[in-house]
Amino acid sequence: MSTRPQGSGAAPQGNERRKLPRYGCAGEAEIVAPGCGLRFAAQIVNLSAGGCFLETKCRLERGTHVEIWMKAEGLPLRVAANLLGWRESGAAFRFHGVTARKLEQIGSLIAELEAEERTKKPAAETQ
Repeated sequence: MSTRPQGSGAAPQGNERRKLPRYGCAGEAEIVAPGCGLRFAAQIVNLSAGGCFLETKCRLERGTHVEIWMKAEGLPLRVAANLLGWRESGAAFRFHGVTARKLEQIGSLIAELEAEERTKKPAAETQ
């Protein structure tokens, strides 16, 4: 069962700073702070080509470099990221140093999420 938020792929509006649409995405993740041995369990809330939001108790400092090991919709991904900020429900991360192969994997996953969201919209509008 997917726990995707409705309309998560919507374009940014108002004070929204995101440049890329985000999509609800189910999966588990682990946030790893290289060099210091810290690890935090997480659940994926949403994903874009440039980053993700994870439900977690992680409270590292803003800007901290981490590795995110995730299994998003069954696809294993490992990406480098910086912590953008956090709130009570979790933390936002921006990917960096993404290889062409990783970008292709993320793009493929996002295409699947986008297609699934499009097929759900007409069904929701007729209810």
